[in-house]
Amino acid sequence: MAQTILVVEDEVFVRLDMADYLGRFGYDVFEASNASEAMSLIRSRADIDVVFTDVRMPGCSMDGMALAQWIIENRPEIAVIITSGDTAKDAAMNSLCGAHVFSKPYEPAQVTAKIREIFVTRKLN
Repeated sequence: MAQTILVVEDEVFVRLDMADYLGRFGYDVFEASNASEAMSLIRSRADIDVVFTDVRMPGCSMDGMALAQWIIENRPEIAVIITSGDTAKDAAMNSLCGAHVFSKPYEPAQVTAKIREIFVTRKLN
């Protein structure tokens, strides 16, 4: 069974690049441009395993931190990885999502390694 990742990013080219990159590793990848779209997909799909979200989403009533908190409260089986260009928020993000935080600019290979680690850890538990 394929592992499914939702990429949430308002910058279209960043989102497309990351989705394409993850797809090359055999993951089923869905995309959302904001938290509202992400929540709609999460509500309608039981197969999402990981959400990779940016913190900042201009023009949206909910940022990536609030989305992560919603996922943790409503779909705790979904792993959350957060990325941000605001290093001042790193401490808050770490307390919310543990080690699943990447500061921008991030290396896609590091994100993929974290995703693989998440899947390996879940198989062992």
